[in-house]
Amino acid sequence: MLQKNILNTIRKYNLVSPLDRILIGVSGGPDSLALLYLLNELKVKLGVSIVVAHLNHGIRGRESDSDERFVRNTADKLGLNFFSKKIDWRCRSRHPNEETLRKLRYDFLFDAAKKYKADKIALAHNLDDQAETVLMRLIRGTGLYGLISILPKRKTGQFFIIRPLLETSRLDIERYLKKIGIKARVDRTNFEDNFLRNKIRHGILKELGKINPNIKEVLARFSQQAAVDYDYLYENAKHFIKSDDNSAAKIDLKKFKRLHTALQRMVIRLILEGMSGDLRTFTNKHWEEIQDLAANRPIGSVVHLTKEILVKKDKDYLLIFGRKHKIKP
Repeated sequence: MLQKNILNTIRKYNLVSPLDRILIGVSGGPDSLALLYLLNELKVKLGVSIVVAHLNHGIRGRESDSDERFVRNTADKLGLNFFSKKIDWRCRSRHPNEETLRKLRYDFLFDAAKKYKADKIALAHNLDDQAETVLMRLIRGTGLYGLISILPKRKTGQFFIIRPLLETSRLDIERYLKKIGIKARVDRTNFEDNFLRNKIRHGILKELGKINPNIKEVLARFSQQAAVDYDYLYENAKHFIKSDDNSAAKIDLKKFKRLHTALQRMVIRLILEGMSGDLRTFTNKHWEEIQDLAANRPIGSVVHLTKEILVKKDKDYLLIFGRKHKIKP
């Protein structure tokens, strides 16, 4: 049953193509282990090959080394190529915070994908992860893009990241592993309250579940609906951007002012994303500054978004400059 559901998700979102080489990030936990076994069962039907990748972050000492051996043995048992790397997260951060660990994982996966010439990187995010991420971003503060949360398929650099389990609950995953007689590794850091996600998973979501037992499905649908709205704005905003230069752009002020506010935001977002590739430092306050610059401030006014990006108001245009450009005061 679960195999059929995963296959439906793969086909619905066109996650893989015949002859794809898929790199699967496997921690040894229930989700990634289930993804590994499911894709291995489906590889002939899908016409794909599989590589297993494991990052040993060393946070739990000997337990982390045991996780690596467990995943290596699992890959050997299934006759699959295995790639691993052991790192010291302390080189990047004094504490193993979520954002630091996330970046370390993705850097490792991209390096592994390049080494094995993988077409896709498969990750084991599931329905529960989707609900947790929506709540986490709402708590921290987010716009429409943040509500999209986790996408089934997304291109990052030269790779497509796919998530075949995104419509599958954690409970179904656990039932599947029990059915095939596989015992996953347990990461005790998943139960520590120093991570916001764990507080949401073990506390807030359980309380919300008392109000609505289907809260996880509700949050996941909410995220999917936000993705549809975002996609509409994204496609319309692209037509407004004509510059091929990612280090600078100019926006016709008259046309910009006639756009709906939602489209104005998207136009700015796409330009800044092209320049920096990372919008985590771009806040709602920055947007309000740009909006006020366009509508009210005198010609020649400048808004500094970051150390590397600024916006200047000209007579007919908003001029956005990247690091390669300099403007006179």
